[in-house]
Amino acid sequence: MQYCNKSREELAEDVVKLRRRIEELESGANGGNTPKSLGRYLDPFRLWQETFNVLDDLLYIIDREFNIVRANKATSNILGYEDELLGKKCFHLFHGQDNPVSHCPACKVFHSGKPFHLERQEPRLGGRWYSISAYPIKDEFGFVWQCLVVCRDITDCKKMLNKLSELEIKDDLTGLINRRHFIEVLGREFRLAERRGSGLVLMIIAIDKFKEINFSCGRKFGDYLLREGSEILVEKLRNTDICGRIGGDEFGVLLPDADCREGEIIARDIHSQMSQFVFKDGNFSRQISISIGLAANSHDESKNYEDFFSLADKALHLAKREGGNRVSLLRRTDLQEPTAFQS
Repeated sequence: MQYCNKSREELAEDVVKLRRRIEELESGANGGNTPKSLGRYLDPFRLWQETFNVLDDLLYIIDREFNIVRANKATSNILGYEDELLGKKCFHLFHGQDNPVSHCPACKVFHSGKPFHLERQEPRLGGRWYSISAYPIKDEFGFVWQCLVVCRDITDCKKMLNKLSELEIKDDLTGLINRRHFIEVLGREFRLAERRGSGLVLMIIAIDKFKEINFSCGRKFGDYLLREGSEILVEKLRNTDICGRIGGDEFGVLLPDADCREGEIIARDIHSQMSQFVFKDGNFSRQISISIGLAANSHDESKNYEDFFSLADKALHLAKREGGNRVSLLRRTDLQEPTAFQS
């Protein structure tokens, strides 16, 4: 199916033009000016159908009892009805309900007398997303006696927007969240832990001598190592943990509702697994070591999440200064005497 790319405003203008054209044709017919080519327009209903059946958008008119009084071919096709569509309640066809739903655009129009727009995913229409616009049809006294509803399928547009959003927060190589989004999540989790008075553990993990590996084995193997390493990392984490790639060879891991002891256990497990794994891409085979900076925070220690991140970063630099291939633990209370151990 081809979807219309017109905006709501352009679609509204088209509807106005079509209404005017209908009025012109009907006026000509009623005034006796009826050339043979206009003979088929003597039937207003047929005129309406032939005009709006060319649209791929769902277009229908309902009365104040929510009965469908007119509908184009696209509406009939999507609902699986033909002639028997007319006279049926729109809320029953579209939502399977016995009364209008709370988000019903026609209700808004009948109540306010003004157009109403929304975007909604429709479960009964294959779970597809629609941009729904409802317009009042008024009599000569300004009373809204009918409502025109136009539904445009925007599923493909939604998918593209979601894809763009995903690309914005994810790292292309590993599929993990990127540094910017990881810092956003860190700030959110830090504030949440602060409100709840719960623990929070942050790990920053770096591959030892990664530049040398890239130089000796090539960047292709380096990329392979990062992808495989990120998968091992995710496998060792809990479902509630958050992992991201925050630098060239650095990963960040957040452990919500975890204390210092739990953080150490998970860090050791990750360190051990990474050290034992043999990375093979068909051309090279290497074992690696990693350094982990570990920061454990309670609700009354670090002042803010930037301070907390800095603490974990200092722990990582400590592990590297001591030769790498180890876990270094830092808490705000023991900055003078950090704990470092080799796994």
